Amino acid sequence: MPSINITSDLEYLAIFITVLILPKVVQRLKVPSGITALIIGIALSKLDPTISGEPIFRFLSQIGITSLFLFAGLEVETSELKEDKGYLFKYLSKYTMALSIVAFSLHSLFDWSWQVALIFSLGILTPSAGFILNSLHSFNVNEDHEYWIKSKAISKEIVSILLMFIALQWAEPKNMIFSSLFFIGLFIFLPKIFRLFFKFISPYAPNSEIPFLVALSLISGVVSKELGAYYLIGAFIVGIIGSQFKKSIFKDGEDALFRSLSSFFNVFLPFYFFYAGTKIDLSLLSLNAFLYAITLFVIFIPIRILLIKSSLTFFMKEIIENTYKVSFSLMPTLIFGLVISGILIERKLIPYEYSYALIIYTILTSIFPSIMFSLKRFKEH
Repeated sequence: MPSINITSDLEYLAIFITVLILPKVVQRLKVPSGITALIIGIALSKLDPTISGEPIFRFLSQIGITSLFLFAGLEVETSELKEDKGYLFKYLSKYTMALSIVAFSLHSLFDWSWQVALIFSLGILTPSAGFILNSLHSFNVNEDHEYWIKSKAISKEIVSILLMFIALQWAEPKNMIFSSLFFIGLFIFLPKIFRLFFKFISPYAPNSEIPFLVALSLISGVVSKELGAYYLIGAFIVGIIGSQFKKSIFKDGEDALFRSLSSFFNVFLPFYFFYAGTKIDLSLLSLNAFLYAITLFVIFIPIRILLIKSSLTFFMKEIIENTYKVSFSLMPTLIFGLVISGILIERKLIPYEYSYALIIYTILTSIFPSIMFSLKRFKEH
């Protein structure tokens, strides 16, 4: 009979069940599932520090983050973005200006390099489009609000991903050249790969579209990470290219495609947050980190809400009402915040207390909409 490591098998089973089920249960209390999975990772890594080094959880987290950004890329509707390009250009110009001011302030206050200041600023100001799109059902917004939330989150994320790539590669020109060539190659060759797949494989392999997309996004994400960028850049590009094929190739329709992909990454995404939690060292948390996080929250949440609300009020007043719903919905920075803080910690670019302040801040911003919408509904009743 084959030998079975009962302890290891039971531990894996307990972790899988906990990460998959518990966040869904706690979600009834309006706590985002990603936050719960993150806390589970922190708690279990304290009980068993070897968990953070387990390759299986690292691999599951890679599938989770790449499939999420694949989903975000597929949500990009270039025709709609072009239709509202005038408004979005003004909105993104304000965002870029705000980002520049924040980066300049951090550079001046802490004497950080421009690259580090910009990366940290992205962690503060960038809404996590994939997380927000996945949470929209819990925000109870109408179609009009949903459209603007999607367009704003995705357009900001596109700009932020580009800026993050430049900031990460700026100090190493050779890496920037190789990475740029790789991403240009994705834009050139991926459409051909998609056409070949849908011509020679898809007709003879039913329901293979989602595995194909996930495999492409995982490969592209891992390669982009190895080139010194990050998983989300390669995966996002696969999604953008795939979005061009939605209507003409996905035979079951867009809704069926998104339901299938959403179901897929909803299984694996919690492991990204769980794995990120295992990398958080509680011994590095300090009172200063909490104070800095509260300061960031108190300063930047009102600023971000004001920027979004003013854009909608001045430019779109005749189209949209209850602008607070859009503003609150765009506050979560969970994915970008964790990604940026992870990069800062891994590369030791700034003192740990600032990186951990960003982690706490991003947790606060991600539970903020649920709290505000709950209070709003309570007042209405």
